Amino acid sequence: MNALQPLHTEPADPTPDQGPSHRGGPSALFFALFCAFSAAGILLLFWREGIRIWAALGALVFAGAASYACWCLIEHARAGRITLRSHLVLTGTLAFDIRCTCRDVAATVFFEPDQIAPGATSQLLCFVENYACRRRIAHFRIGPHAHLGLAKPSDVFLELAPGQAAVYALPLTIASSLPPGEHDLPIELKVDQPNGAGALLPNAPRHLHDLWKVHFAVPFTVSEIPEKPSSRPSTLRPRFVSLASVTFAAPALSPLAELIQSSPTRSTS
Repeated sequence: MNALQPLHTEPADPTPDQGPSHRGGPSALFFALFCAFSAAGILLLFWREGIRIWAALGALVFAGAASYACWCLIEHARAGRITLRSHLVLTGTLAFDIRCTCRDVAATVFFEPDQIAPGATSQLLCFVENYACRRRIAHFRIGPHAHLGLAKPSDVFLELAPGQAAVYALPLTIASSLPPGEHDLPIELKVDQPNGAGALLPNAPRHLHDLWKVHFAVPFTVSEIPEKPSSRPSTLRPRFVSLASVTFAAPALSPLAELIQSSPTRSTS
């Protein structure tokens, strides 16, 4: 899939971007002070040595960086006017154990069911929630895993509105040749910020580590009893459904229940 054509949820989330486009805070304040003192120091040092052209250029560069940092601080102050509030679906409603975010996006991935017979189909569920006041695009690289029909990594781009929670469901069929036992599917997550970093929503978790890239090893168990051939074709298809929008007062978890109900019956090991 082309990175310029991310998937949109069913239904689409109408929430617009809100708040600052730049990220401020203590790091921006430290950077502004460092650049301001560096500009003054370079100007004084080189000016006394008579190297006035380099003094002016050096001071101009650091003064420009300090000005940019100050603008980020001003933008950060505007974050106090953000009216959006996250529903905290992943960490609250669904009580997932989330240890980190990826550029302000919380995520977790698992199979449903995770005990699968050879030849059977399961759904890979990718849960994502945007804790920022601006749009994010979550890029999942799934695989490779030849026994799941993924000879090469499969790229999926998921667009998230500010504060939106959603789940992407991908049906995968287990090859009959995959031996019984514990297996895992490698997945990589990266997140783009097309409209700027923005700020965290006022009630978003502050204790989570924020990373640039997250790796998952999604476990599943293959049973010893093969799946009986079915005369009916599978009706499962990839879907990207919204679970919560800050535009609405409460999460809408009925699409998740439908996905779970559509999953094949768990096999016995």
